[in-house]
Parts: sequence; C-alpha cells; structure tokens
Amino acid sequence: MWTFVAYTYVPNPIFSSYAVSCAVLYFVAAWLTITLVNREDVTQLHITAVHARSFISVFLSKVIGVLIMISFLIMLAVLYPIWIGAFHRSVTMWDVLIAITAHFLISFLGVAVSLYFTKIWSRKTLSTWLLLVLILVISLVKGGIVEFLPRGFSFVTWVFPPSFAIMDVLSQDTITANAQLLFTFIHILGYASLLTVTFLVLVRKKRMRQKFS
Repeated sequence: MWTFVAYTYVPNPIFSSYAVSCAVLYFVAAWLTITLVNREDVTQLHITAVHARSFISVFLSKVIGVLIMISFLIMLAVLYPIWIGAFHRSVTMWDVLIAITAHFLISFLGVAVSLYFTKIWSRKTLSTWLLLVLILVISLVKGGIVEFLPRGFSFVTWVFPPSFAIMDVLSQDTITANAQLLFTFIHILGYASLLTVTFLVLVRKKRMRQKFS
C-alpha cells in the first residue's frame, strides 16, 4: 500500500525513493519475524522441534521463510516504480542491482535484530515491541545522532545495527562501484549473519539447559 501511494506523484529521484522503501521494509521485516516466530506457543514449538529433530532447524526455517516473503515485497518495491515510469531518469541494471541488494540487506538486518525480541526471551509483548522499535529508529538515524554527541563519544552508537549505512549509500543520486561500497554491503551482511548465527547458538544452549535441568 505504501508503494502504491508513494509513487502517486512523479517524477521521483531513484535512490532517495528506494531509501524510504528500505526504511519501510526494515520495520516490515521485523514485524513479520516476530509474528512468525511468536505464532506457536511453547508447547507447540517443542512439538515442532521434535518432528524437525532440532530447534535450530525450526528457527532457521522461520528466518528463511520470512526472507522469502520479504523477497516478494522487495521485487514489488523495486520494480513497480520502474514499471510506471515514476523516476526522473531512466533506470539502469546497475541501479536495479543496488536497489535489490540494499533492500535485501536491510530486510535481513531487520530479521536478525528482531529475533532477539521474540517471546523466547521475553513474555512482555508491549515493552518488547517498544524497545525494538526504538532500536530500529535509532539505527536508521544514527548518523544524525553522532553529530550531536560530544567528540569521542560516537563509539556508543556502534552497538546499533548498521542500517544507517544503507541510508547513507542511497542518499546519493548516482552510486559507483568501489571498495567502500563493497565494504559497506559486506559489513551489513556479516553483521546480520553474525546476529542470526549467535541467536541460533543461544537457542540451542537454552534448549540444552532446559533438557538437563
């Protein structure tokens, strides 16, 4: 719905428009993750894990499931404005590649972060949601926050997800292939992958403690 409404007025800058849709998908990915992971109660989750023979398999399949659903939304967000001619210049294959990559990385990041706010760790739904939204918002505007921090205190923002890096890349009118762009994408992919793997390891350890307690 946002995609259809956002491109009511044309023409639009390419990457600035994609930056906004990235921000939207960031929150959508988090919402889908929590909704899917929290869908089963504890008893049903254990039954599913028994059939799957692994808690890791259950949660990994949920992550993959969310990413598959997000992939359809990414294609809609990227291709729809091109189809209706909503941009101020012609779109190249490089533009499309950058847009798809940016949307996927920030969505994966949203999935990875939100895993730590599912009911596996906390039953307080409202406070969990509020904290998650706060973290997502701060991570998106981290660049602006750094400017207001005293010199030497910018390190306090390092713990937040690097979603702002995507916004920074898409703030340009044209994006060229260089080492910095590659490093930014690899950094975000590595950060999201590490969060996901760490979550799966923690879930496995928690399951083992419950099994022998």
